[in-house]
Amino acid sequence: MGQLQNRLFSHSSHAYVLEGEAAERLALAREYAKGLNCLDNNGPRDACGHCLSCRVFESGNHPDIFFVTGTKATGIGVEDVRSQIVEEMTTSPFKYRYKIFFIDKAETLTPAAQNALLKTIEEPAAYGVFLFLAAHVHTLLPTVLSRCVTIKLGEKLVTSEHEALAEEIAGSIPGKDILETMALYKRFEPYKESRESMGQLLDMLYLSYGKRISKAGERNETPEKLWFDSIDTVRHTKQVLTQNGNFQLAVELMLLKLSGAKEKL
Repeated sequence: MGQLQNRLFSHSSHAYVLEGEAAERLALAREYAKGLNCLDNNGPRDACGHCLSCRVFESGNHPDIFFVTGTKATGIGVEDVRSQIVEEMTTSPFKYRYKIFFIDKAETLTPAAQNALLKTIEEPAAYGVFLFLAAHVHTLLPTVLSRCVTIKLGEKLVTSEHEALAEEIAGSIPGKDILETMALYKRFEPYKESRESMGQLLDMLYLSYGKRISKAGERNETPEKLWFDSIDTVRHTKQVLTQNGNFQLAVELMLLKLSGAKEKL
């Protein structure tokens, strides 16, 4: 699980979706949550296991850890979200650094419940962390996914090359004119023959915008609307390519939208 932990811990976000087998996703989420509130640690890595927070966590009685459950057979509904998450977020943590919400079997969240969560995960308090655990991410609404970092358990880890290119594009493209934007297509050509590698690159591009949104929230700043639009654009492009859409057309259209070209014209 070490590589998966490194991948999760390398991102700074307030909301994650862990997709995969039930035991593995829960074990990873538990280690992450325990590390976040560990009193002998400055971050989510390597919880000490012996401080008061770690001991209370293992006992199952941690006052700032919440396991969200559905009260009806239909799943986790609107009232469950309001009483177990939204209302809890109106008060500061009882004793520790973060209030952490486990939403296991997140696929049982009704569409209405997911919509009721949007404002909370879009504009969270600095102490709020949300862990959506699901067998398949497609069971969650795109509006929820666009506000989370998604970690797929069991898949190949992306390379530093993917991450570096994604960060470069996300960081530089808003300042480019249309000709410069179109020239960026050449950076994607090497991935044309491998849809899997291209998918990994798009995942990293998605995460780059997600990090910008979460960091703005940590600074109590309003995230750029273009970042949210860009996440939707990247997700749509990946879907088009998954369905064997025209590679060049899909990438060029994505670049135009990421640059905000329509807003500039």
